[in-house]
Amino acid sequence: MIISAMNFKGGAGKTMVSTNLAIAYALAGKKVCLVDTDQSFAATKWAGRREDSGHKPIIPVMQMIEAKTVVSTVLSLAENNDVVVIDGPPRLNALVSKIILISDLVVVPVPPKSGNDREVTADFLEEFHTIQERRPDEGRTLAYILPNMVRDSYNLHRAFIASLPQLCEDYGAHMFENVLTDLVGFGETNQFGMGVMEQPGKAKTQFNKIFQEINTILEIE
Repeated sequence: MIISAMNFKGGAGKTMVSTNLAIAYALAGKKVCLVDTDQSFAATKWAGRREDSGHKPIIPVMQMIEAKTVVSTVLSLAENNDVVVIDGPPRLNALVSKIILISDLVVVPVPPKSGNDREVTADFLEEFHTIQERRPDEGRTLAYILPNMVRDSYNLHRAFIASLPQLCEDYGAHMFENVLTDLVGFGETNQFGMGVMEQPGKAKTQFNKIFQEINTILEIE
């Protein structure tokens, strides 16, 4: 199974989603590999902090920024792992279309902070839709929008989230039933190379709901 976290906007939460998914599946007994395609190598640095801190299980990470070999490499990793999680690039480049085509699910984290966040998400979904339409096979990659860093008390955030179903309808995407709010726990665990599933709290509860949704979508037991 190949799951990628992608958006064209930096700071949307791609690395947070991908690293926490890797931990969640590892803790569930799955053999996991994390693929880092962002040239900031934030996921690689997170895994390094994890190893330095002595946390188990260790999450293997492969850096992959060459579009020429990404398909064959990731498909090979998928044969030898239960789950491959890809931390996608924060901008449109040659890797994007290839990652979309080989992924079973694309998680699109979206911070509901401004109109620009919606526009960037629309740009990504338009590219996603275009790539899907060009497919030579009949397969389709699923894309699910995940509102991230939400503050329920903000009218702007509520209005932003209310506008997302129309984006999904326009570009053949879907939305998670749950959201991730702006909790300190997500940043704190990242600082020490951990995942929120490893510590009790609201962040764990929220992310577990997303994790369970993904398992239902992909029929993972």
